[in-house]
This record gives sequence, structure tokens and C-alpha cells, in this order.
Amino acid sequence: MTIRLSVLFRCDASPSIGLGHLVRCLALADELHEDHGVAVSFAMRASPLASAMVKRRSYPILRAPDGGVLDHQAWLSDCVLQSGAQILVVDVRDDLPQAALNALAEKGTMIAVLDDLSDRRWAADLAFYPPVPQVRRVDWSGFRGRLCVGWEWIVLRSQFAEPFPSRYNSKCSLLIAMGGSDPAGLTLKAVRALDRLDEDFESVIIVGAGFCHRQALRDLLGQTRRRFAVREDVSEMSAAMAQADLAVCSFGMTSYELAAMGVPAACVCLTEDHAESASALVAAGMGISVGVNDQDTETRLAAAVEGLLVDKNARAQMSTQARELLDGRGTSRIAELLVSTPARTALG
Repeated sequence: MTIRLSVLFRCDASPSIGLGHLVRCLALADELHEDHGVAVSFAMRASPLASAMVKRRSYPILRAPDGGVLDHQAWLSDCVLQSGAQILVVDVRDDLPQAALNALAEKGTMIAVLDDLSDRRWAADLAFYPPVPQVRRVDWSGFRGRLCVGWEWIVLRSQFAEPFPSRYNSKCSLLIAMGGSDPAGLTLKAVRALDRLDEDFESVIIVGAGFCHRQALRDLLGQTRRRFAVREDVSEMSAAMAQADLAVCSFGMTSYELAAMGVPAACVCLTEDHAESASALVAAGMGISVGVNDQDTETRLAAAVEGLLVDKNARAQMSTQARELLDGRGTSRIAELLVSTPARTALG
């Protein structure tokens, strides 16, 4: 009898920590479930928003126990047992120890990590990363898994692998997209930065389901010189991005999505680690970075956007380069590798 392949995802999301890790795990889960018939489940900490996003796909959720210090090893072992998973995909930034993954690996569970440079990588059979400087800097000597590094391994939703029409806007259309929750309020800073500019362009703001600053945004838009259109909870993000000539975004999944749609972007970074990762996009000629968010972000952002608005050739070159390097098919490549990699053999 053939046993159906089962994959368990360990990830978290909330308005305070952002939605990007869950969004990309859901993208990979959908690819595995819809194209390969894989059974999918999620192991998550409690979050109403995250739970709603997963339930919308009807995937089972195994929630971490409330209160006290989480025993990662015991809980994850129980989740793997309950789900019947042969593969565990890990995409977290918490204190999950390498030992918890080693224990599962010894029992025959295949481990895959997404963009994780912590010690957890040593437990992985498969490790996937964008070509950022941090990956080259860490020590990989003795790593026994398969290391996959490159723009071709970036996880995006399937809509970003579809062809999109050329843009024919009568005036430059600029998109503000700061991710699903924008905990740092970068949308507000972007609005204030763009409101300084005198160039003629259209401005569209996209706010996600977990956006934390709705009232502050409404108050701000009541005071700006420039008119900003606001779109909320956009499901077909690729179509919305395809209409933009230029974007302002927070570095992360949104910046990769924009690149896949050939939209040059000015990225704002939340951390020094994000700024270093964004430097790979800049070096590849796909966009620009204004560095880590601080008290001068609005000034740097206004100057960067003004430069791109007047330099149509630079925007065109960035768009062409992004389309050549990021084809939006990283999710399907990873799914193919997950289902085709031989299963582990339990030790002992």
C-alpha cells in the first residue's frame, strides 16, 4: 500500500511579527497539496490572524500549548506524530533548538529550512536561501544536506509565476506596499516622504489584513497635499503590482514579489540583517535600498524615489534585470525537490 506523503510546516505569524513567513509557507503548502497531492498541516503558536489564514485553506493546525516555557522537542515530536509527517519544513525566528530537529531527524523525519542561518541549519536535509551575503559568510564545512542558494529558490505565491501584461500608464503609477501587517508603520513614513515631492505621479497604498495603523493612516491622508488611493486586503497582489511603474516597500517577501513582477522598488529595511540582505537586490540591479529605518528614513526615501521618478531608463533597466533573475517559480522547484528527495532512515 502506498503511504500518502505528509508535510508539517513549523512557522508563526501575527500583526506584531509580520506575516511573511506564513505567507511563503502557505505558498509552498498550496504547491505541494494542489500539484503533488501531499497532505499538509501546520504547527503554530496561537494567533487569530494566522489561524484564519491557514483555516481558509482548510489545513489542520496543531497549536503550541499556552503559558509557560515551550518544550519545543516534546511539542514538535507530538505534532509530527499526530500529523504523520515524513517531512518538516521550518520557517521560524524563535528559540527552537537544533537538538529538537536532530531528535526528529534521528527518527527518520526529513528536515527542510527556509532562509534560516541559525544552528538549526545543521539538522537540515535541504536548506534554501536567496543569494544574500550572510549565506556566503557562515561556515558550511561539514554540512551534509543539500544547500540551495540563488534567486531561483525564492518562495513566492503561484500568481507570481504567471505572465503579466506590459504596463501602459499615462503617468507614473507608484505603489506603497509594506507587507501584511507593517508593525513599524513604514506606510505612514512612505506617505509623508512622497507627499514632499512635486513630480506628477499616481500613488496607491496597499494595506494587508494585519495592518496595525489604519486610524493613523486615515488621519494622515486627511492632511496630505497629494491624493493617495488605498486598497485593502488585496488577494491578487500580482495583478496590483503589475500595474505599478515603481514601488516603495519594506524589504522581505514584498520586495521579492515586486522583483518577480518587474517593478523597480525602493526598499526600507527594519534591521541591519534586512539591509544586508537587501544589498543583494541592489547589487543585482533590481532595486535600491534606503537602509535601516530611523529618524531620517523619510528624507532618504523622498530623495531615492525622486531620483527614480526622473530616471525612466534606470527604472527600465531594473525591471528587465528583475524579470531575468526572478521567474517566480522557486516554489515549484522546492516542492519538486521535497517530494523527490529520498526519505531518511531512522537510526537505531
